[in-house]
Amino acid sequence: MMHQLYWLCIVFLAFDVFFVVFCVALACVVGIAVCCCLPCIIAILYAVADQQEGASEEDIHQLSKYKFHKVGDPEKLEISGPFGGIMIECGSDPPVEHTLSAEDAECCICLSPYDDGVELRGLPCGHHFHCSCIDKWLRINATCPLCKFNILKSNNHGTEEV
Repeated sequence: MMHQLYWLCIVFLAFDVFFVVFCVALACVVGIAVCCCLPCIIAILYAVADQQEGASEEDIHQLSKYKFHKVGDPEKLEISGPFGGIMIECGSDPPVEHTLSAEDAECCICLSPYDDGVELRGLPCGHHFHCSCIDKWLRINATCPLCKFNILKSNNHGTEEV
């Protein structure tokens, strides 16, 4: 009887050792799989999720285009002039004008002030930028760089007062 009890204990100990080795090996495999596959999983989730892509040329050219005209003496604008210029919508009859303050008369992408006669593009959210700057941005990402307004998913294409 004692001999059978001895072998039963040996079998249980062997089972416990096997179980511990199996659990440690499984934990290592799962850990390695998570470390190696996590970037792949994130990439797949990123691709499956509704991530914004760039806008097409047609979408970009449907946006309003403006000509900028400076108001007053450029030397005095930043010191005393409350107005930086006027945006006049291209192709509208009668011309739609938006007055810009001196602070708003610069492109927030390239951070340079608007020159007289430069073409601007207005987004449906009311923000405006140099055509060349915002067109490059919109080809990559179809959202406003300031407020993240999606130009593709907008149902209302009217602009707010700037």
